[in-house]
Order: sequence, then C-alpha cells, then structure tokens
Amino acid sequence: MRKETHMTYEQAFEYVGSFTKSGTPVKDLIRFVILMRLLGNPQNELKIVHVAGTNGKGSVCEYISNAVKADNKSVGKFTSPYIECIEERIQVNGKYISRPAFALLCGQVKNAVEQTGFDGFSQFEILCAIALLYFYKEQVNVAVIETGIGGLLDCTNVVNPAVSVITSVDFDHTDVLGDTLAEIARHKAGIIKPSVPCIVYPGQAKEVMRVIDDKCREYNCEEIIPDMSRVQMLHMDITDVFFSYKGMNYHLVMSGEHQIKNALCAIEACRILNIEYSSVFTGLERSALRARMEEVSVNGAVCIIDGSHNPSAMRAAEKLLSCDKRKIHAVVGMMANKDWQTALKIILPRFEDVIFVDGFMPGCVPASQLTRFAIEQGVRATACGDLNSAISQAALKAGTKDIAMVTGSLYLCLLYTSPSPRDRQKSRMPSSA
Repeated sequence: MRKETHMTYEQAFEYVGSFTKSGTPVKDLIRFVILMRLLGNPQNELKIVHVAGTNGKGSVCEYISNAVKADNKSVGKFTSPYIECIEERIQVNGKYISRPAFALLCGQVKNAVEQTGFDGFSQFEILCAIALLYFYKEQVNVAVIETGIGGLLDCTNVVNPAVSVITSVDFDHTDVLGDTLAEIARHKAGIIKPSVPCIVYPGQAKEVMRVIDDKCREYNCEEIIPDMSRVQMLHMDITDVFFSYKGMNYHLVMSGEHQIKNALCAIEACRILNIEYSSVFTGLERSALRARMEEVSVNGAVCIIDGSHNPSAMRAAEKLLSCDKRKIHAVVGMMANKDWQTALKIILPRFEDVIFVDGFMPGCVPASQLTRFAIEQGVRATACGDLNSAISQAALKAGTKDIAMVTGSLYLCLLYTSPSPRDRQKSRMPSSA
C-alpha cells in the first residue's frame, strides 16, 4: 500500500522550494523514470501534446489548450516559468491547480522521491510529477506539456505523446545545450518518438532542419512543416493579426509573423487531435499571454509589454515594430545569462531613447553597463533604479502620439503587467527569463 503523507499548502510550497532550480545534472532520465514508476506512470494514461523549442513554446501551448477547451474537451497544461504563484504552471481548463490538490499530490510525490534512492531532484521534476498526477486524476482529454530546457534530457521526455511540436530553435541556454545550433537542435529533437507525428516550426535554420529531418527518418515519423505558401496575410498591426491558412480564416491577438507560425503549428496539432475548425478558430482568437506584445495604458500613453529576451525573439519583435512608424521610448532590463549584447544590437536602432533598469531579479545585467553599451551603439540611454519610475518617464515622453515599451526579460515584464485576479502567494523561487 502506498504511503500517504499529508501536507499543508505551505508545507508543499516549502518542499518544492527546498530543491534547486536545475537539480543535479543528469546523463539520462533514469531517476525520473523510477519516480514516475513509483507513482504508477500516470503519464502513460494521457493523450499528450509535447512541445519543445527555444521560442514560442508558451504561445503554442496556449493556442492548443484553448482550441481543445473550445471543442468541449478537458485539457491540462504544464508550462514554465511562473511569476506570481507556483500553481500557475499546472492548469486544467485554464484554471490553476487548487492549493489543496497541490498539497495532496505533493505529499504523494514526496513519498515517491524518498523511495527512489536518488538525490538531486530539481524543482522542475517535482512540479512535472505533480502535474502529470493531477492531469491523470482529473482525467483530462488532452495534456499539453511544455519542456523545461532542451528536450532530450528534460524530465518531460518520459511521456509518450500523440503528437510532438518543435517550435523555433535558436541560441539560448548554451551553457547546458551547447553553443551551436546543431547541438541545441539535437536536444530539442530528443522529444521525437517512433511513429509519432512531429510538427516543426516553418523557416528553421538549415543546420536545425538537418538534425530534425534525420531524427524523423530514423524514427519513421511523419514530419509536418506548415506550408507558408498557403498563408494569406489579411491584416497585421502591433496587437492583431488576421490571416488565412489553406483557405480558412484565423484571428490572433498576439501579433507578429512569428505568432502566425506558432499558430500554424497549433493548427496542425489540432488537426491530428481531430479538433473542429470552429474550435480552433475560437481557441486561437481567445489566446493571449501576458507580456507578448501586450498593450496597456500608462498615464494615457500606449505601452507595449513584450518579454523578448534573446536574439531570435528580438528579431521578431523588431520586425513587427518596424510596421509602426511611431517613435518608441523604451524601458529595458536583461539577464546576464542571455546573449544580451546581440539582442540589444537588434532592437536598439528601433528605439528613440531607452531607460535601462536592474534589480528586478538576481543575475540581471547592471543598468549602468547596459547604458554604456547602448551609448556606444549611438542610442540615447540613461539608467534608472526604479522600474515604475522608468515606465512613467517613458510614458511621459510617449504622450498620445508615440509608444512606450518594456522589454528585455519576461520576468521584468511580468512584474509590471496586471496581477492575476486570484490572490496568490508570491513565488520565492528563481527564474531566468
């Protein structure tokens, strides 16, 4: 009989927080395989969409989840990072896991961890185990599972999906995944399973596609790359996109060419899941993530909140912003573990001026260092020690004719956007976004 441990929410929260973010580095998935075996392998009873990639994972997961929900099916979603509360990462039908359920399942996971004989589990592994147990107990029709870092050695890779999705692959987490696109792609392609359809974000670099193509051939997988020639652009501005794909119309409130490509991946995944077109249309139209070209009003000025934090995301943001002729007065903060120099070189020419901030997260680049870098690039730049003050200054400059913008770090952006309507305990655990 399985041992039961009763925990309060506070005890469960502290237990998860007792593990480091990354845990002890692994060369295989054996410790998590054993953990899930002790929990009864709930993942084997779920229809799963497994999503890996550098950028766009959150958007693809949101699109698919909302489409499944609109089709009157129950859907679980496991994503990262979380900002306001730990429960954000585990949702069923758009609702966070309840605190009592979180505590109950955490107790079960704690017992299983103690039985494994392994030390060095990560926060991510613990949360993933809780999520898979929760989705099983809730008997969801579909579970959408986002990888943490990579894919090959990511604990989510114990799942046997109905469909795999690889979003845009680019440089990020190079200290873990390698410093070439081919090495990074090898980790992302690690989620490809024998005979499981794999949907691939269109327009990937050649070296990325070579890795994915080879893996799909090796595993006899149907490789599905959305056909961009079947896309017709109807309208796009900073906050809305209307397009058609294979003769069917769609509307997105997360804008940019990259979001169209993310949506195409979701559309193809939904086709495999047998989701009706009307549900896909509704799901895509209802999908909105905080800090993805999110428009808010600050003292009467238009302010765009966008969490782009690596070169590829900045390229996408810059391309979209170039469609708007208004001047942009920016507030920027960046993490030192990102390629912030390259990212800034991409986006800085689009700014009229920029205020740099720091102190929003351990490991962020000093505002003074960012300021010096921007000035060397010929951009007017200052440093400010307070985020709210910096945004107020940018909004004042923007007035009613220009745009204020906050970007550079997802964590920075989410600190400023409106909080969740639910009263939640703030996270004390680290993030790197």
